[in-house]
Amino acid sequence: MARPPLYNNEVLSNYMSDAPKRVKLEQTDQGSNQIELHPATYSPNVDRSGKYSSRTNQGSVVHSYGDEKLLAAISNPTSANDLLELNISQVRNDDGDLYTKAMFGFELLHEKASTFDNHIRYISQCIMKKNAFTESSSVRHKTLTEVVVAGRIECDADARLNSKSVVLQGTWDESLSLAVPVDLDSVSQYSLFPGQVVVMRGVNPRGDKFVPQQIYCDAARPIPDPQADMMNTLKGTMSIVISAGPYTTSNNMTYEPLKDLITYVGTHKPHVLIMTGPFIDSDHAKVKDNSMAETYKSFFDKLMDNLAEIATTSPFTKMYIVSSQKDAFHTNIYPTPSYSSRKKHTNIHFLPDPSTLNINGVFVGVTSTDVLMHISQEEISLGSGGDKLARLASHILAQQCYYPLWPTSLSADAALWAAHAQLPATPHLLVLPSNFRYFVKEVNGCVVVNPEHLTKGVGGGTFARILITPDTNKPISIAAQIVRI
Repeated sequence: MARPPLYNNEVLSNYMSDAPKRVKLEQTDQGSNQIELHPATYSPNVDRSGKYSSRTNQGSVVHSYGDEKLLAAISNPTSANDLLELNISQVRNDDGDLYTKAMFGFELLHEKASTFDNHIRYISQCIMKKNAFTESSSVRHKTLTEVVVAGRIECDADARLNSKSVVLQGTWDESLSLAVPVDLDSVSQYSLFPGQVVVMRGVNPRGDKFVPQQIYCDAARPIPDPQADMMNTLKGTMSIVISAGPYTTSNNMTYEPLKDLITYVGTHKPHVLIMTGPFIDSDHAKVKDNSMAETYKSFFDKLMDNLAEIATTSPFTKMYIVSSQKDAFHTNIYPTPSYSSRKKHTNIHFLPDPSTLNINGVFVGVTSTDVLMHISQEEISLGSGGDKLARLASHILAQQCYYPLWPTSLSADAALWAAHAQLPATPHLLVLPSNFRYFVKEVNGCVVVNPEHLTKGVGGGTFARILITPDTNKPISIAAQIVRI
């Protein structure tokens, strides 16, 4: 007697034609002894990046900065004689917190308004103190004599900010949070963007338009003395490698650039490796087409497991990984909480975006957000001239904020922004990854580094290597190079 069609193997195989392929692929991936940095996919074919593999400029130095003696030694691997006892900690905010958990999207408007009002008041007081101003007036105060007013730059137009749409919003205490249009015709030099806190000196003849003669915007905090704590000072030359995601080319998920970076770190053995996300870029074509046969989080855990293997070739390298809201598996909020992984790796430490590290008295500020590009798209300037990138970076220092632009295209939480996007001090080293061309510049005493990205489209990108050492003439000396992967 023949079996009923329900148990017919041919019928079952036709009905579940896709199942054996996936099961077979997962079993193959689990049983493989070869470490591969690509996700399990529904198709067993993994495309390699021909352009990346055929590049001939890997390892070339494209930019150098700093002392010649340090630069001469910057490419040398760290030897057993160069080991340092590093005390590395994340700098807490003024309330003593590292990251505050919040109910994202549950902001009350009056609390949000109070948050910004407090920010305007604090930053404007710092600017006034620097310029020896003792008091300020309401932005709506009618006067023919020069007065000082404080507030935040806003745009009175549906389009981008321009010289005719600048509005200054005052504080609640002085101006009842009212705003006044600003006539910039009498100002010979300015550089403004929405969200910037400024102090203006000028007149308001009719009370409905402020005419400034000069605009002040520098509220930068002092640079900490790296030798202030004698028990926690740098006692040798420290090497740092800095890279920014994405870590695979735009046409595949094989992570060849990341593998090359792991090889570089294993060979040169830096004391500190700082990496910023994204690791699984939500804009990547292979992420958008849903071709991965595993979750984004499980693949990220696989990447971290492979990164942790650096401990076998460079056991003293400490890795600090800064999160990015562009990661497909992570929280889409700014400031962004730190990553987490299924395994605890002793040589990997996760940090939120943004973060400030204290490395034996040396302050290092890091963010994964392209704040330079965002500000440049909204900024207006006159008479500034000089180096545009240095000017953009100076806004971050002058406003004491990793992301001073507001409103923003980011999914930002105002309470978290006020608590964790502020600079606790002007850092000695500030890492600002950007789509702008790589650079290393000294800005107001702070060395700003843009390593660009480890990948650029289907080709390789760049990363930064840095040496920091105590100096007899100044607290520390910094040398840096931008290197092609």
